[in-house]
Amino acid sequence: MENKEIELKKFEDEYMVKVKGGKYIPSFSNELKEVFDIEVCKYPTTQLMWLEVMENNPSKAKALYKPVETVNWWQALEFCNKLSEKYGLEPVYEFSKSLEETLMIKELGGKILSPDKANFENTEGFRLPTEIEWEWFASGGQKAIEQGTFEYKYSGSNNIDEVAWYLSNSDFKNDISIKEVGLKKPNQLGLFDCSGNIWEWCYDTTGEIENGKLYTYKTFEPYNIYRRIKGGSGAYSAKSSLITNRSETIATYSYKNFGFRIVRTINF
Repeated sequence: MENKEIELKKFEDEYMVKVKGGKYIPSFSNELKEVFDIEVCKYPTTQLMWLEVMENNPSKAKALYKPVETVNWWQALEFCNKLSEKYGLEPVYEFSKSLEETLMIKELGGKILSPDKANFENTEGFRLPTEIEWEWFASGGQKAIEQGTFEYKYSGSNNIDEVAWYLSNSDFKNDISIKEVGLKKPNQLGLFDCSGNIWEWCYDTTGEIENGKLYTYKTFEPYNIYRRIKGGSGAYSAKSSLITNRSETIATYSYKNFGFRIVRTINF
């Protein structure tokens, strides 16, 4: 095994959880959608993870085990690519037109596709989850379906205080609403902080998902300006931490309550 493969395995053993795919009807769709096998980071990307790859720390509330924040959507994609390169994986995102805020997607085999046409099942590197993927793993995926707990309101519980930092328990008034990752109970898959603590960027733009599609990516205004964020944060109400809650913000906007979680397509 080559050094990069060994290092990748160490990284995945420490941070990533394998999540079996399946079919479900997302809260924002009336159509059965299929999620393929992925691995998901146990935590929102921490400042330590970011520092080791990007060699800087843009966060306002600095602490190695708190989520990295004050990063916009494009910066999150850049991190994903650099992390992929670090471990010898084919990066997912192609940035040659990024100054025009135009993104392309790299599939395996050298295929470069428009961001509204790509199939993430054919990618290798780290990336942001689609909204459908996010709701799947935040709800506990196939494991939760088998347990009968897939309909929990929050990620891992119907009791928000068990699993989430939100406005009522996060000390927001003292400006310390962002907590270290992993302090609350994980969900059924062993994932922490999907509800609360920090908003998580998703891949999707705004605009409703079309039948037969697994994500929404509109390449024209006004939809292409905005991206979905999920999960709520310590500065927002309990309602924002609901798995089913949908929000969005401008892709180039960064704020101290915005972070992200990485995923990667795998084969079990």
